[in-house]
Amino acid sequence: MISVWHNFVYTVVICIPVALSMLAFISYWTEFMSSALEYNVADEEFDFIIVGGGSAGAVLANRLSEEPSYKVLLLEAGGAPIFLTGIPALSSLLQLSPYDWQHKTVPQKNACGAMVDRRCAWPTGKMLGGTSGINYMLYTRGHPYDYDGWADAGNPGWSFHEIKKYFLKSERNIANHPGGHGRNGYLPVDDSRFTTPLEKDYINMVLEEGYQVKDLNINANQTGFMVPHVTLDNGRRGDTYRSYLKPVIDRPNLWIRKHARAVKVDIKKGKAVGVIFTRYGEDVYVKAKKEVLVSAGTLNSAKLLMLSGIGPKQHLEELGIKVRADLPVGQNLQDHLTTMLGPFIVNETVTFEPGRLLNYFTFQDYFLNGDGPMTATAAVDLLGFINSRQNNRTDNPDIQLMFLSSSLSADYWTHLYKTFRLEDKIVWDEFFIKFYFPRNMNQVSILPVIVRPKSVGEVKLKSKSPVDSLLVDPKYFSDPEDKDVLVEAIRRTLDMVNNSRHLKKMDYKLPTIPFPGCEKQELFSDGYWHCYVTKMSLTMYHPVGTCKMAPDNTGVVNHELKVRGVDRLRVVDASIMPKIVSANTNAPVIMIAEKASDMIKATWPVTKPKSRVKEEL
Repeated sequence: MISVWHNFVYTVVICIPVALSMLAFISYWTEFMSSALEYNVADEEFDFIIVGGGSAGAVLANRLSEEPSYKVLLLEAGGAPIFLTGIPALSSLLQLSPYDWQHKTVPQKNACGAMVDRRCAWPTGKMLGGTSGINYMLYTRGHPYDYDGWADAGNPGWSFHEIKKYFLKSERNIANHPGGHGRNGYLPVDDSRFTTPLEKDYINMVLEEGYQVKDLNINANQTGFMVPHVTLDNGRRGDTYRSYLKPVIDRPNLWIRKHARAVKVDIKKGKAVGVIFTRYGEDVYVKAKKEVLVSAGTLNSAKLLMLSGIGPKQHLEELGIKVRADLPVGQNLQDHLTTMLGPFIVNETVTFEPGRLLNYFTFQDYFLNGDGPMTATAAVDLLGFINSRQNNRTDNPDIQLMFLSSSLSADYWTHLYKTFRLEDKIVWDEFFIKFYFPRNMNQVSILPVIVRPKSVGEVKLKSKSPVDSLLVDPKYFSDPEDKDVLVEAIRRTLDMVNNSRHLKKMDYKLPTIPFPGCEKQELFSDGYWHCYVTKMSLTMYHPVGTCKMAPDNTGVVNHELKVRGVDRLRVVDASIMPKIVSANTNAPVIMIAEKASDMIKATWPVTKPKSRVKEEL
């Protein structure tokens, strides 16, 4: 009976992502063809060439073009986002689309066991706005200790006291949160526009456990919980394209070339002097008078540097690439690892179920008022931070929890599972179908996240061809302490939900069915959870660190983000983080770009002409 119902519902529901995908496909290729008519910038000279128009690159383009005398070129491998990308509830459909680079890890020895070929998906945005255009829009800054640690490691200017002003400068706080929030920036920050009735039950649960509910973005002690802050503007996605780039796109000194894939930074006599990119099958060369700024993201920035001869000498020589600078590019790869704890079954209609909530009235509410279920950002009702036993600083927690009001099968197993590369036949046939009820989808999930992972991976080139994919190896759980912390996070979470009288009223519980491959372990024992997390290992989409900022030979860039040994070349994005921040990474990346803009302007000050009055005096 379940199969009959599922097949019927699947057939109906699959029409939605198919229709949206077709619309996105047509819009993408229409924009692609129209961009071909833009003026050819071959052999032109610009003061600054920015490679990558994502979370950082869009900020750089805005801030540098504020100075009218600077001539700025922004190169983006993707196109411009269409209106569908601005609807928060459609975020998952953007993955595996033309707006996603569709990176995958290499097979993981200790993780990703439920994924096809043991390879986890690593979605990253391929359009103006970058990953801020496909992410789940959560706004968290990280702990002050994160940035103080960067400064203490020999990177002056990066302590929290010194970088806080750039969070404030970037932020346009729509929700009027009191205290340390910015009001006049470009990046819109709002409260979640849609949460389910479970939000109040979760809040009551954490209060009963002794946690505070507070603004974690301004509180030095970040152990506690809050209803998420999100980058939304009147219910629409507030990515860096819409917030930073679109308002200034007509500046006469700002040139933007989409569908322009950078393949090499031209380096002569130890100095970056230009960029070679491909566009519509043609190689184009542009010259940089002042600097080349690489903001292609943690994976693609490392790739571009290595293709340009900047990277580990042995690796480059093996591929036949001339070495320009022997630097540890691609090393120090870090990511926040999580697992999908659930689904928890509840006996009330309180969850985020697209088939029930997305209808004519909710569409009307969204397009007229910017409210309702279509503003749901991953359907996160509550997020917070708690401490593991291994953590010595109780005010600086090492576990993040996200309480989601939906589950992996919320879309009736049509698309979401594909974004994680889950083995359909195994995970569906042996697990999810056993408690799947198309007429009753009241299921929720919890994400426990390791925010200070010990495991460190690497990125390498597959070949010297720019079109070949990268070899991405996060080496998940290579440090066994990460697995211990994640299992403890599961234990702590289950203790909370199992003891909550508010959740008990809804019969909130896990199904007593073992996950495929873990049947030999006692259900819900530590051994079972150790097995489970090696199967259901999920990225939080927060890769950082491949162009590390450090003063010694472990670094690729210095504290001014200048590439060591190569003049007039900087990297500005998440790849420069020496250690990953204990938060969602988009707001910190925007902060990095804001600070970098000021450093670049200080390096190239504009001399203002003296006034005639002063000359006469």
